Amino acid sequence: MAMESTAGAERPQPHTMREIAAAVSAADFQRASDLADMELSRGAIHPALFNVRALLLERQQRDEEALAEYQRARALSPKDAAILNAIGLCFTRLYRLEEAIAVFDEAIRYHPTYTPSYYRKGIVLGMSGDLEAAAQAHQRAVALYPRSTEALASLASIAARKDEPEKARAFAERALKINPSETTAMAALALVDNSERQFERAEQHIRAVLDNPAVVGHGRAVALGILGDALDGQNRFADAFAAYSAENAQLLQLHAARFAGKPRGADLAQGLAAYFETAAAENWRVSSSATSTHKAADRHVFLVGFFRSGTTLLEQVLESHPDIVTLEERDFLGEPAERYLTNDIGLARLAALPAETLTAMRDEYWQRVHAHGLKVEGKVFVDKHPLNTLKLPLILRLFPDARILFAVRDPRDVILSSFRRHFEVNAAMYELLTLDGAARLYDSVMRLAEVLREKLSPPFLMHRYEDMIEDFSGSLHRVCDFLGVPFREEMKEFDSTARLQDIRSPSAQQVRRGLYSDGVGQWRHYSAQLEPVRLLLLPWIERFGYPAD
Repeated sequence: MAMESTAGAERPQPHTMREIAAAVSAADFQRASDLADMELSRGAIHPALFNVRALLLERQQRDEEALAEYQRARALSPKDAAILNAIGLCFTRLYRLEEAIAVFDEAIRYHPTYTPSYYRKGIVLGMSGDLEAAAQAHQRAVALYPRSTEALASLASIAARKDEPEKARAFAERALKINPSETTAMAALALVDNSERQFERAEQHIRAVLDNPAVVGHGRAVALGILGDALDGQNRFADAFAAYSAENAQLLQLHAARFAGKPRGADLAQGLAAYFETAAAENWRVSSSATSTHKAADRHVFLVGFFRSGTTLLEQVLESHPDIVTLEERDFLGEPAERYLTNDIGLARLAALPAETLTAMRDEYWQRVHAHGLKVEGKVFVDKHPLNTLKLPLILRLFPDARILFAVRDPRDVILSSFRRHFEVNAAMYELLTLDGAARLYDSVMRLAEVLREKLSPPFLMHRYEDMIEDFSGSLHRVCDFLGVPFREEMKEFDSTARLQDIRSPSAQQVRRGLYSDGVGQWRHYSAQLEPVRLLLLPWIERFGYPAD
């Protein structure tokens, strides 16, 4: 980072600095910023001057500009814990999560006993899906400062999401004893109540959170989602849908700037489907002798489909088989997909790649698998990521022998669940925040899968979620036959394995419950709300063999 030059700079006037401090204490950030501008205009240089300008910009939701001001302050005082934390918070709000973690790590390195750095790093780790590392960061914060209500409440929330109710209550109660209005702790209790089907109590807890005017932004969206689940559990479906809609409206507003003008997954899928409808199949077929110089699995499987189609449940069932190793939602094909799948020129280049380039790309994929700590030699390796359906052209080009395990579920349940169940919002999840966006993405992804299946005829098995619920053994025998492994009785105990896993999917809590039928036909309670997208989904309802009503 370039250092801000202080050579020949004026020192800020002491009385002005006192006025700035008083303005900040009074939350008059406009006056504090104006005073800082005055000092800077006469040539004064001091990190506090840039800090107060950043504070005003933050409150105006101009985080990129605030970040630039904090970086100028950091150049003058590179080891200042408060400045580093402010930069980390800016990166967090901008969803530049890796950069946020790096800055918090830097703050920890300089100030290993500064509690907020650990807590804030834990928040970012949780946002990225790494709940185990997030819990460790929060535990370190509590070890340094046992009265850290934010860290205690975050530990309660993590425990609730991991279906550890006793631990969640213990952490929440510790936080609330110190601060009775700690909203994250109350939300954690509501999560536990919902998981234990104490829906009226959950509603009471979460309405107390929502009644707090300080709960805004992402925190408010999370609380509205919890409220929706509490209302759904009481069979108050219209009210529940209103809560889910309010949650999504909040998230749409929060993330609009991040995704403004960026391509949509539905558009990408439509473009890919249109390309392959006219593409010559022989240009995309690769010899089955395609190899990698790295040791690979005995059999390679991609578990794909769409969000909320039962992929996490199936992946955890397969993980319980001793001959199968699974990978949950790690994108090891993102870079080549961005390079080759976003336009027709890239697709033409992919079709024409020489054998040595394809081998190098396979090697890179397997290197990443091994670097992730997975021992796949002699095993069936299942790479599970529902929206890798969009990457099937690349997958089939690189791995012609790979088997495609395609998960489906009643499209109405898929869209309802996608609309009301969210992980952290990314480009694909952003499309799920409206029913129309979710249905259009689903329609385009299913169309792409259908076109590729017809054009390239890969080894393909369609697996219906409802079939596994109705006839677990029969359904899994078919899957095991497709994968070339014997059915094992221990697969029925998959929930025991799942409780030991750090599952990244929003489905984690449901999967740890084991097999249950509650998720089948949920759409019927919301048929009126789903009516605007019924015709768009109808072809897929019929194609996958579900009743029309």
